[in-house]
Amino acid sequence: MINNITDKIYGAFYGVAIGDALGATVEHERKENIVSKYGVLKDIIGGGWLNLKPGEWTDDTEMTLAVAEGIIENKADPVPKIGEHFLRWAATNPYDIGGTVKTAIRSMWIYNLSNYEWEIAAKKAHEWLDGKSAGNGALMRTIPVGIVYKDEIDIIKRSVAIAKMTHFDPKAGLTCAIYSLMVHYILYGEKDKLRVLNKSINFISESIVVNDEITKIFEDIIEINKNDLIPNGYTINTLKCALWAFLESENPEQAIINAVNLGGDADTIGAIAGGLAGVYWGYKEIPKRWVKKLRNKKKLNKICKSILKYV
Repeated sequence: MINNITDKIYGAFYGVAIGDALGATVEHERKENIVSKYGVLKDIIGGGWLNLKPGEWTDDTEMTLAVAEGIIENKADPVPKIGEHFLRWAATNPYDIGGTVKTAIRSMWIYNLSNYEWEIAAKKAHEWLDGKSAGNGALMRTIPVGIVYKDEIDIIKRSVAIAKMTHFDPKAGLTCAIYSLMVHYILYGEKDKLRVLNKSINFISESIVVNDEITKIFEDIIEINKNDLIPNGYTINTLKCALWAFLESENPEQAIINAVNLGGDADTIGAIAGGLAGVYWGYKEIPKRWVKKLRNKKKLNKICKSILKYV
């Protein structure tokens, strides 16, 4: 019989992969176009701008698994191992790599940096992108941090460090820390969804130096209004979209459908909302029609089984 923690961990990883695979169909689509084409997209059918086969996932899931693999291989100092997996994945010529991640990886290659120098690569990328490195490419891959590490300060530090491998803007690390703490609190029994969000933000507020900009970001994240959601790649907006989908739903199916049908960066919003929903409601509550559609379940199962040793 699957115990509660196991169910939640499998739910987390499957939630990410399913949100990614479902959302990829409508990535870059406007909400109105989704309504016109599908009414409400509810089934994993592939296609989209990447022309995926049904059940294939994108960089969101691949990078999440890379983070998990790196942590499994060296929990005490995961960044170099995570970096190895990032570079190995990038060398496979994947369907898509996000702009900030691609620029950081390019700087790793151009400057012949070691896997201990990812922050240098991220800073170079930040400069090349004219200071625009607050994308959601770090947020989409952070869920393993909230699952494996147990100390809240450690979770914040690890979230920021892993984010800063590619995304130098502090807002990327901040959103990762909020999300990872939420995952941690849910995994260890917190059942009130809104309290999970507030508890995460309050802990960070009490643990780091908070300036006016961060205070405004916290207020903006807490005051979620559906009419104000912007489903683009900016990490604050992505987190707000995913949180809205999660907070307003009663099961993982509803959460993931709500997330991806916002359009825009739908696969990433779906992955992030799916991860939260999966860890909250568990694997057993994820629709079996979605699970059956996924193409690389062996890889997901292997990661989940390995991660369980650290929980």
